[in-house]
Amino acid sequence: MTDKLINIFFTSDFHVFVLTDKVVVKKGMSGIGAHLAQDVVREYRYNSVDDLAGILAQVRRDFNPQPTDRWFLGLPLRYFTLINFSLPAVARENLDQAVRYALIRHIPYDLDQAQVSYQVVESQGTLEISAVIIGKDTLRPFIESASNNDLTLYSVFPSVLYWTSIYGDGTYVSQAHGYGECLVYQNGRIVMQTWAASIEDDSYFPEETSRLLANISELPDKLLLWEHVMSPDDLAERLGVGDADTDTTVLSLDQPHGSKSGSKSMTGYEISLLPDYLRRRKALNTYMVYGSILFFIVTLFVMPVSKLAGQKRHLTKIENRIERISDSAEEINRLRHESSAIMDSIEAMAEMKRGYPSVISILSELTEAVPESAWLYRLDYSNKSVTIQGEADSATAVIEAIENSPGFKEVRFSSPVTKSGARDRFTVVAEVVI
Repeated sequence: MTDKLINIFFTSDFHVFVLTDKVVVKKGMSGIGAHLAQDVVREYRYNSVDDLAGILAQVRRDFNPQPTDRWFLGLPLRYFTLINFSLPAVARENLDQAVRYALIRHIPYDLDQAQVSYQVVESQGTLEISAVIIGKDTLRPFIESASNNDLTLYSVFPSVLYWTSIYGDGTYVSQAHGYGECLVYQNGRIVMQTWAASIEDDSYFPEETSRLLANISELPDKLLLWEHVMSPDDLAERLGVGDADTDTTVLSLDQPHGSKSGSKSMTGYEISLLPDYLRRRKALNTYMVYGSILFFIVTLFVMPVSKLAGQKRHLTKIENRIERISDSAEEINRLRHESSAIMDSIEAMAEMKRGYPSVISILSELTEAVPESAWLYRLDYSNKSVTIQGEADSATAVIEAIENSPGFKEVRFSSPVTKSGARDRFTVVAEVVI
């Protein structure tokens, strides 16, 4: 009975972990509710992503979730690409663009067809970037299964990082049913990760993984195992980490972890699936729900006291207070609609901005096109038109090279070519079509 009342008044966080042969759902309360109710864990048999819609339908029947509840999806490492790289500290001014440009060189597919998240650690004038990427085509069937059950996924993340958010540094290993994965987490970063699938010999994964672990000079002193078919001692020995200083822990979602884990955050490795404006809108709706609950609770306490006192003036004060709160609620509702309209306008402008090419793309195209003998000392970009100024042995050769580039059209001199010693000084205008 207590849990049912808590479910009505507080938001729950559902973590859905898709494993090799089963789906594990962990329900934990958020905020104050986390201290009032126990986490609940249930398992469902799973063969492929085609089973997920039916499983989530059963989850709805088992848990009866509320519209304000939040849903998070955990998947095995094999669905993700995890990359570590460095950028100069000056890149922080345009960090998103710089990270995107760097990722283009690291992954073999179009970033527009992927979901990306990253975290940054600044060290000695260098930005250390840790990025996690998942393809939209890979993610689509999971999102569709949730949508078919009227569930909105807030984020997706590698399942093993749920455990790193609880236990911190350590060597995390999962090995069962023909699939194994290992991740080493140190100083808040992933320093090594590997996985292997469809291996009939269960000894293959630990033996191959032990070779990778041997290349790490100093491993964490914790070994954490989840979903393992070998005994902890045998698996630790095969991995080459089973010494006297290693603390081995067997992980289980239905065991307490020393703190409530319903809303654990995997900052940087958790890929948001909600637009920022929609996330803010949901947060505002949640605050309004909490405000209504608070008002209801206050009313429950005040009304009996007023009746017992039998004083009409107290009832009049309460009625006046309700009227003021009602007026405030109408004002809040009006502001919410205005805020929604503003957010929609901002999103539309953002979409327009994304339609324009980046300066980095233009610079890259010009670098490829302009002859090596040319020297550019100014570039202006506005309204899909670029103006460049520079010097070259032959200004004609420069304009011909730009005309031959697929990224520009309507190329022309905007002013007469002048001489600077033996070199031509030129100003060229072109329309950008990247």
